[in-house]
Amino acid sequence: MKQKTLISDTLIEDRYLRLQNGFIYILIIYTFLYSNVVRSMLTNLLHVNLLYSFLPTLLIAGYYLFFFKKASKFVIYIFLFIFLLSMISVFYYHIEISRFYRFLYSILIPLLLVGIHLERTKYTIKKFLFLYNIVIIINVIYGVMDFISGKKLQMILANLLYNTNYYTSINWDIQSQVYRLFSILGHPLTNMFLLVIFIGVNLAYNHYYKEKASVPMYIVYGITILGTLVCNSKFGIIIVCATLLSIIMVGSNKVRNLVLLLIISISVLSIGPIKQNVVQRFLMASESGDLSNGRLSALDYLSDSNVPLPHIFTGEGMGASDSLLQSVSDLNNIEMPFVMYMYDYGIVVTILIYIIFYLFPISIFIKNKHFYLCYLYTLIFVFANSYNGMAVSIGITQILTFVAMLLVNMSNKLKKQSILEP
Repeated sequence: MKQKTLISDTLIEDRYLRLQNGFIYILIIYTFLYSNVVRSMLTNLLHVNLLYSFLPTLLIAGYYLFFFKKASKFVIYIFLFIFLLSMISVFYYHIEISRFYRFLYSILIPLLLVGIHLERTKYTIKKFLFLYNIVIIINVIYGVMDFISGKKLQMILANLLYNTNYYTSINWDIQSQVYRLFSILGHPLTNMFLLVIFIGVNLAYNHYYKEKASVPMYIVYGITILGTLVCNSKFGIIIVCATLLSIIMVGSNKVRNLVLLLIISISVLSIGPIKQNVVQRFLMASESGDLSNGRLSALDYLSDSNVPLPHIFTGEGMGASDSLLQSVSDLNNIEMPFVMYMYDYGIVVTILIYIIFYLFPISIFIKNKHFYLCYLYTLIFVFANSYNGMAVSIGITQILTFVAMLLVNMSNKLKKQSILEP
């Protein structure tokens, strides 16, 4: 009887592993490869609106329904509370269904990813990095080729994205004096965010598992530095420098890492045109008087105007931040997710969202004494909040919560293994 029970339990567990692997693989493809740019391009080509897909929403919600016992109850309870407050806001402001669904699939449902328990954490992260590293390396190579060609590849991309916001953005950059990487993975800042994840997760894997994930770390360093210069994000350069600095400070091969980084950095920076491109962008920003490209100016406009503070529980209604800044200035966007969240969803909901985004993962890292994970995830989180990607429906929130899920599971599994080891 016991043998039959063991066999039955093994079959159930095996089935669960297969389902979870399939779930993760589909999410990886949808989250990182089926980008908003790809969706916009396909919408143009097929004349069918593919921007608001039900697939990830159904996948994540379905996962929780079937495997409720294997997920974080803390995340579930906060999720339900946010959902309740959001419904009050919907009825109070008479929010249309399409706007509520945008919030549901782009922000609320992705929060659930942070609470998912992975059975084979190291295996999952390794498989993820195998695919992700290839994608990022190809993307950076594409950027270098586009830079050398004088933005010709971006011109082709712009033509495939006519009648979209990307078409306008790409054409504005094509006419500018600097180069920034637009690709099928997204806007230059999104590409920069993906690079910050690239270096961060590879470093975490290498540091805690004592092995490379799929490519040697010197290639990771080189691609990160080259990609950062091609993306040409001022704040991204600061974040990457802070990340690379940690390589020298952590681990047993500090001198070797320092020498390796210096060689790679000097080699990349010796490419004159790329270095000059970055310098030119900083000079243009300094001449404008705002190195933050309008972010600090936006806060000044809001603080100096008579715009009322958002309501504690309901904000000003979903979508209020879309036109808030235009009402008091000639700027287009606030570019700060936490400010946009407060006006769209309320102060309490914003606090709860950031508890799942940041405080929940960080508390686990601290509890498990994985302080390097704290540092790496904080850098990833800070960059994600440096532009408006997380507050609009382009999938940035799901990227962040997916990475948080990987690192939280890494920390918990490593802690469990250390307790079991004699």
